[in-house]
Amino acid sequence: MQERQHADATGLPWHHTLVGKVVMFMLLGVLFAYLTGALSGFFMVERGAREQWKREAQVNAQIVSATIRRIYTSVAVATDDTGQVTHIISQRPIGDEESVLETGFSPVDVLALASAQTRNNVWLFAKSADGSFKVVADALNGSTDSPASLTVAAWQTNTNATDFYVGFAKIGYEEHFISSLPIVSADNQLMGVVASTIGQKEGLYRIHNDLIGKVFVALLVVLIATALLVTVLMRQFFKPVPILVKALTDIARNQTTHQTPYTERNDEIGDMAKAINALRKKVIEREHLLEVKDEALRYQHLAHHDALTKLPNRVQLNDALKAALQALNQGIVFNVMLFDLDHFKAVNDSLGHGAGDALLVEASQRVQTLLNPNDLVARLGGDEFAIIQQVIVNAPNEAMALAGNIVSALRKPFLIDEQNIQIGVSVGISNAPIDGDNSHDLLRKADLALYAAKAKGRDCYMLYTEGMTMDAWVIDKR
Repeated sequence: MQERQHADATGLPWHHTLVGKVVMFMLLGVLFAYLTGALSGFFMVERGAREQWKREAQVNAQIVSATIRRIYTSVAVATDDTGQVTHIISQRPIGDEESVLETGFSPVDVLALASAQTRNNVWLFAKSADGSFKVVADALNGSTDSPASLTVAAWQTNTNATDFYVGFAKIGYEEHFISSLPIVSADNQLMGVVASTIGQKEGLYRIHNDLIGKVFVALLVVLIATALLVTVLMRQFFKPVPILVKALTDIARNQTTHQTPYTERNDEIGDMAKAINALRKKVIEREHLLEVKDEALRYQHLAHHDALTKLPNRVQLNDALKAALQALNQGIVFNVMLFDLDHFKAVNDSLGHGAGDALLVEASQRVQTLLNPNDLVARLGGDEFAIIQQVIVNAPNEAMALAGNIVSALRKPFLIDEQNIQIGVSVGISNAPIDGDNSHDLLRKADLALYAAKAKGRDCYMLYTEGMTMDAWVIDKR
């Protein structure tokens, strides 16, 4: 349950978290150190045990040779530089009938005396014609008819039966750690061997097996205890990490209302918490600046656009006129158009302001579709609009073409509140620089042309010509 909660807090599986990785690292370290120590201990115990077994086997060989010499006075022994008996020298095989008659001891009795002192079994083997060693007497079993034979693997490699041997050997079906005393004649002919054991291999290694079992049980206990201890300690130590990760995640999601925890600590966790809290404050400041910027852009848009039609307003029109007038120096000419909707007041009075507003919006959308990308249409107020048309080739022709398209587009009926509404439009046109090189003259002359279009009968356009005056026309404002 704790691992599941930890995974939920960090969004990672337990073994991918810092706690999990530290615990696994510590367990691997403990396992490596323990196994290294255990293996070293095993090798030391094994070597010490073999040294002990060897010394015990050599002592047994001394005891057995001494016992044989006390019974068989005709035999002699050979020793090495340390005084260790290495061979038994006899003129005839030990334990034959003649030796029994001379000494009054059977081979079993002699071996039993030696076994009583070594507290382990002793065997007498005779060399057969095929080179194998068959048992002659067995101190414990007492039978000379035993099929047991002596097999020493080392005799097939680097040693032979004429050498004193200490080590493992197979006697019958059992493996023993023995000392083997060769019985040789005066001319060094091998007649047999006397083997004394310190115990069976299985019994000797039982202590090792018990030790191995105890070591693995201890290892398991140590690993479990280490895992629990390290998990508790590391979980306590790394407890702030998933909380700080969540704080960073919240900041990334612009959730900056909560204070970052652990900022009061005076360690690396505290430094990390302070850095995260500083980041949180920066994000708050950035969000505030973005809000201020968005608000400024919104107000700027409102200051330059009509709230109803979303078209540029008079302010933006004036700015665009100034830019267009400056471009006259580069030979870029333009037309100025003023137009208003014919009979709009009647629609407003009969259908209401809602219908009038809807009519203005749809009319502005129709006009926008007729303009080139560099042209601009603005709403001046009420049903009055203005256009700055960038001239490409011929100013009068392009002005008349656009104005004619506007008249045709707005002449088509409008469907407002499920009613077909028929209106028209009157357009007045002036040209820069022919009709003026400033905003006032261009707008005034376009306005005169507009009134001329209305006086002509509405639903048409007029280009400004010299002599046009406001007093020259009688206009019906309906």
